[in-house]
Amino acid sequence: MRGGAAGLLAALATAIALFALAGYQVTSATAAERLLGRLAAALVEIDRWLPAHREDIDLLARAVPEGTVDLDDLPVDVALPAAGVIDAEEAALRDRIVALMGEALYSDGKDAFRGEEGAASLGVDEPARWTATLLSAGAHRFWQAALPLTLLVLLALVASLLHGGRSPLLPLTIGAGVAAACSLAVWLLAQVGEAALDSAIDREIMLILRDGAWIGLRNAAAVAAAGLAIRALLALARPGPTAWPAADQPQRPEPAEGPETPSA
Repeated sequence: MRGGAAGLLAALATAIALFALAGYQVTSATAAERLLGRLAAALVEIDRWLPAHREDIDLLARAVPEGTVDLDDLPVDVALPAAGVIDAEEAALRDRIVALMGEALYSDGKDAFRGEEGAASLGVDEPARWTATLLSAGAHRFWQAALPLTLLVLLALVASLLHGGRSPLLPLTIGAGVAAACSLAVWLLAQVGEAALDSAIDREIMLILRDGAWIGLRNAAAVAAAGLAIRALLALARPGPTAWPAADQPQRPEPAEGPETPSA
């Protein structure tokens, strides 16, 4: 492969690998369950729903102190241990409900949503449906397979550049810069969308998108900064032309003049 084509592909592969890394991180259980819990909380308006149902939940828990309390008014199935509900602080109870909704959505994706008659059928134009799908455990398995594949392609392109006698540092830095610019653009668009939208659900989805873009921006900016720093260090370490030889460089002795040949 020619050097120019390998460099261009290496830059592109760097950007794709960084996107795959961000997707892997965003869809991990810790991050995705937290984001999906926020989505479910916005769907049910948890800060208004919980105070209105707090007394009923406590009565149900006291009726079965050793069992579980099923919360039927939520968009996903939630079963709370009764012992953890009785006399619990409202903030702690809220956090527990939100965490359980996030776990259900992460495990089952859009299929975790339910309606009054069982499973809820969300239309393809519903943002909540796509958010739950893109942050589910199934999406994480996709990124889990895509990330090593993209890294393997990038490694092959880097080896091709090295084999051709070219440094891969510039293409890697350019690719990271492109990924950082794209992530920043998404972050700004999500920030503007969150401020412009009126629906609580749509605004929460914009916040989730902003958080995901921030993870991608952080990764790409770190790689680009590292690439620029290494290039600067290499430029400083490269010796330039000097007018005088180095002090430790041995001096070449002057050729000795031979004896004069006597003339006839």
